[in-house]
Amino acid sequence: MARRRPQGRSTGPRCRRGRLERGAASWVTLLLLLVVAGGVYAAVVFVPAAVLHYEVKQVVRDYGNQAIKNPDDERLIADMLTKIRSLKSEPGEDAAGRKGMVPVIDVDRRDITWERNREATPPMLRVAFEYPRTLPLPWLDRGLERIYRVDLTMDQVRADWGPAR
Repeated sequence: MARRRPQGRSTGPRCRRGRLERGAASWVTLLLLLVVAGGVYAAVVFVPAAVLHYEVKQVVRDYGNQAIKNPDDERLIADMLTKIRSLKSEPGEDAAGRKGMVPVIDVDRRDITWERNREATPPMLRVAFEYPRTLPLPWLDRGLERIYRVDLTMDQVRADWGPAR
């Protein structure tokens, strides 16, 4: 006995236009590819700058920790600026117009706020400054101007690790 198919039901694919050919892409696939490409592009532009900013903050924390035992603030600031300038360099022109490697982050001493508060409990040190940075945008021949801020407040208490052995 032959089986009868129910009337009114389609046995074809459920989508209106039929199944996509094998290997064909839908608009959702193309949209997802564009989103992934945009995310990769944003990561290429912004992640190196964020990592460098993190390194700058780590240098400031390091010199804030050194300030616990070293009361010579001007020397600490000068060494901190030298370390920040040495983090990353790129080809360019210096202030005299000579070509060579110039630091990406060039902070002036007058732009740094270095405040010790010995009367506070616990004693505190506040270090704050900001620096501009131009992020190159690949394939667009443009740059994006950003201002990065560092504003850290650190306590200046010597650690008590107990009696020496």
